[in-house]
Amino acid sequence: MPSDVPRRDAGAQVNKSEFWNSIYVEQESPRWNLGHPAPALKHWLENSGAKPGRVLIPGCGYGHDVRILAEHGFDAIGVDFAPLANKRGREVLRDVKGKWELRQVDIFDLPKTDRGAFDYIYEYTCFVAIEPPRRPEYVQLKLDLLKPGGLVIGCFYNHGREGGPPFDVTREEVLKLYEPCFNIRKLEVTEHSIERRLGHELWAEFTKPTGP
Repeated sequence: MPSDVPRRDAGAQVNKSEFWNSIYVEQESPRWNLGHPAPALKHWLENSGAKPGRVLIPGCGYGHDVRILAEHGFDAIGVDFAPLANKRGREVLRDVKGKWELRQVDIFDLPKTDRGAFDYIYEYTCFVAIEPPRRPEYVQLKLDLLKPGGLVIGCFYNHGREGGPPFDVTREEVLKLYEPCFNIRKLEVTEHSIERRLGHELWAEFTKPTGP
């Protein structure tokens, strides 16, 4: 079973696609690849009653969450800048009935092409994969990409360890970053996690305000 122990304190190296691609070269199934959709997302899709829309999945890896979103009627756009992740992701998604797209692009370049283009952004392991000083930039990215009233959903990983990736984040840190520009609907520990992350994933639902 893959471990969630940080590979090393990689710092700014995580800003480079070569860093992530090298991990995919070394490991066919890196620790963050569950091999299936995240349980918390599956639970939300089956119980929230949310209306399907256009959803961005940043840092989508092999696309298992892209797959389940497309299968539930969402227009699912997965983004990952590691070439090998995209290649293997297309294999995972090749028989999916539904609307989906995989893009090999740096997420921080998306506002140039997709500003205000999404109804949802699904967060899972991307926040904890980016260099921590870039977190405010990442929050602004989500604000730029969502339509007014759009929703951030997903999990933040509060594993409590030093180093990274994944880089730890606490509930208090998430609130400090997101509360100034999003309406916080929910941020609580989810019961729907894989065993090794149980009790350490915070399920989030944040809405972009509709007014100025």
